[in-house]
Amino acid sequence: MSIERLLSELNESQKIAATHLNSHVLVLAGAGCGKTKTIIARAAYLIAQGISPDRIQILTFTRRSASEIVERVKMNLDDNCNGLRSSTFHTWCSSIIRSAPSIFGYANFTVIDKEDQVQIFKIARGKKETGCFPLAAELSDLYSFARNTLSSLDTALQKKMHRFYDQKSNIANIMKEYESRKRSRNYFDYDDILDIVATGINQDEELCKWIGTNYDHILVDEMQDTNPLQWKLLEPLVKYVQLFCVGDDAQSIYGFRGADFRNVHNFKQRIPNSTILKLEDNYRSTQEILDVSNWLISKSPLNYDKKLKAVRGNGLAPSIHTFDNEWEEARWIAEDLIKRKKSGSSWNEHMILVRTNYSGRKLEASLLSKEIPYQFIGGTKLLESAHVKDVLSVLRILGNNQDEIGWMRYLTLWPGIGEVKAVKIISKILDLNNIQDSLKLLDNEGFGASEFTLIIKELSEVKGAVSQLISQAVNLMIQMLEKKYKNQDWDKRKRDYDFVEKLAVKHTSVLDFIEDYILNPIFVSQRKEIDDVDKVTLITIHSAKGTERDVCYISNVSPRSYPSSYAINNLDLIEEERRVLYVALTRAKNELIVTRNFRTTWARQDARSSEPQTEEEKEEEGKLEPVDRNNPDDSLIESYFFNGLPIQLVSEDVHTTETQQLRQALIERQLTIKFGIDIS
Repeated sequence: MSIERLLSELNESQKIAATHLNSHVLVLAGAGCGKTKTIIARAAYLIAQGISPDRIQILTFTRRSASEIVERVKMNLDDNCNGLRSSTFHTWCSSIIRSAPSIFGYANFTVIDKEDQVQIFKIARGKKETGCFPLAAELSDLYSFARNTLSSLDTALQKKMHRFYDQKSNIANIMKEYESRKRSRNYFDYDDILDIVATGINQDEELCKWIGTNYDHILVDEMQDTNPLQWKLLEPLVKYVQLFCVGDDAQSIYGFRGADFRNVHNFKQRIPNSTILKLEDNYRSTQEILDVSNWLISKSPLNYDKKLKAVRGNGLAPSIHTFDNEWEEARWIAEDLIKRKKSGSSWNEHMILVRTNYSGRKLEASLLSKEIPYQFIGGTKLLESAHVKDVLSVLRILGNNQDEIGWMRYLTLWPGIGEVKAVKIISKILDLNNIQDSLKLLDNEGFGASEFTLIIKELSEVKGAVSQLISQAVNLMIQMLEKKYKNQDWDKRKRDYDFVEKLAVKHTSVLDFIEDYILNPIFVSQRKEIDDVDKVTLITIHSAKGTERDVCYISNVSPRSYPSSYAINNLDLIEEERRVLYVALTRAKNELIVTRNFRTTWARQDARSSEPQTEEEKEEEGKLEPVDRNNPDDSLIESYFFNGLPIQLVSEDVHTTETQQLRQALIERQLTIKFGIDIS
């Protein structure tokens, strides 16, 4: 396919964006408006204009997006795009560090994942009393939030954990201990990868020039998901490269991770000589679905300045269904799915969107009870699942003898070795330089004939590819693993090892393989493409960006849930929750079904509990209490996102015996109104 034919497939707005030259560009691309197609056309157009492919760097947020963009450019230009680079921010920065280790001062390092971070924080935290001091996971989240938002510990504490503010000095000491332990073990966490490069190019103009002059163009996908640290990385480069950023501030829903929608919203102020273009022609949904989505975002005090128009025209009006409680809501969705299946629809035409894993449990129970096949998207990252990390632990220590976390996990897998004994062994190993010296130490300590030592010895002699090393490790550890997980879906877990082995085929270094999939994780649920199987998709909204289905159910869009109680006194949080609902609404192609209930049991936080950990985890900690429907929170009722929704935009069906009570709570609350002349 020629570039002319590719451009002919674009609408006028997309073509203007793809071919714009001579200034930095922000493309405000509404949901379903073809942003990926536009960024692909942009890369192809630049190459067709004579820009060498290796002078173009595309930055995305997932491995899958990066791969898709390059492959689709290749489909259009054949071999003329060899050298085109597309990667995630983290992979890009890691490659920069590894290409110039002497400049950055780090020749060898092991990238650690979230669980590894928490383990180090556990060690640094010690045995401080629970409830009076942040947990290790909370400390890890606080640390990452401060790094990604470029905030001081003081500011991060006030925003995320103000109840522990009086512990600031102790928390600061733990943060210092965490960083000291990382450096001594040559560990980098996610944030280090970005921060090292961003700090380097901001403080050294020669380094900035060296990196910037490697490229003519940097294309950034999903710009609304970037955080201040990522902006710190991009901003110094604008004097050397031309930025082309695609994003939608109305779909910025990762503020709990530090994402800042202002990177899009204030783009023109930050780069004055830039051009703002818009994509508003939606190819996904019918106009009726977009009318509700447009109405929702128009009620924000923020000015998103866009209105989506459906290329496909009109269709069914979205429907709202109201129930007494979550169980009735979940049961109805399951029964409605069965009716649609009997009418000839496929299961995989349907998607159910939920706020969190926790809030989807009643739906899972209903789907199971009705024997409806489903898959849950938004769960565990494959290389962070326990059974995979068990196998990788031995490979980590083979790659880095100083990997304290790898040693701890591997040693404590075996009977008779608890944490205390493992710590004693590891303290001696960390004084040694290589795995062979470590094996001699284990022999001297009386562990020479132990199964775990023999496995290390055998694997240290394997000279094959990484995939062969993984296969051998699984074979050697299989009996222990089967015993550990025999009552925890062992047959399903065992199949994951074959998949991990396939992922490793292209890698020649264990540490490179682990780093690659830590920085660009694959989820357990992604072992197969979502559309390959005939199952209903149950998915968290935060995992749903980029997905679509003919029929979408959005569950529990209830008062006290949108917005939730923890957000009610914070405008930024309220508006992020509005954007979360907007993202959910815009996933539907043909039919949008919104369900809500009168008694929501998970939306209110216990007043004694902390702020939420992350959007995906805040309910999981058991810190929620049932809402008292006899004592409604007026501020939550009054701020409900669907208050004032024009009745002509939707159809409504009430499946509850408490209809009048619900309507009274939402619409017809009795007010005491004093009127007349003020005679004072």
